[in-house]
Amino acid sequence: MRWTKRTSSVVTAILERPDSLSRIGLLGFSLGGYLAADAAAHDHRAAAVAVMYGGMPDAMVAQVKHMPPLIELHGEADRSVPLAKEEELVKLARAVGAQAEQVTYPSREHGFDFSDTDPVTADAVGRVIRFFQEHLLAR
Repeated sequence: MRWTKRTSSVVTAILERPDSLSRIGLLGFSLGGYLAADAAAHDHRAAAVAVMYGGMPDAMVAQVKHMPPLIELHGEADRSVPLAKEEELVKLARAVGAQAEQVTYPSREHGFDFSDTDPVTADAVGRVIRFFQEHLLAR
């Protein structure tokens, strides 16, 4: 919960800036994905959340009553954060009424998006950019 409060403080600082578009998205990778998902579920100011090979902390699942639109991208062969965590997060988001997109990359492991020359990286980055454009800019 401490990290959620810190994330909320960052959201406040960004939204108070004079150049703020008044809509904010959260993006997290691995453990940062867990933090982004948890923060988005508890801070209604988050308009969208993208999680790369993460999930929702088990201790927080029962407390989730809200989730903004979500995209979760995960490698099917991830041994650090099992694919089941992606599936649980997407199911949880849908259960509370959120739009949730699940993208699974066959044969990919944890951190599949580290190579600038891999087409999977381009696909993942492109999906996240389009997701945020749709949910943060189109209002």
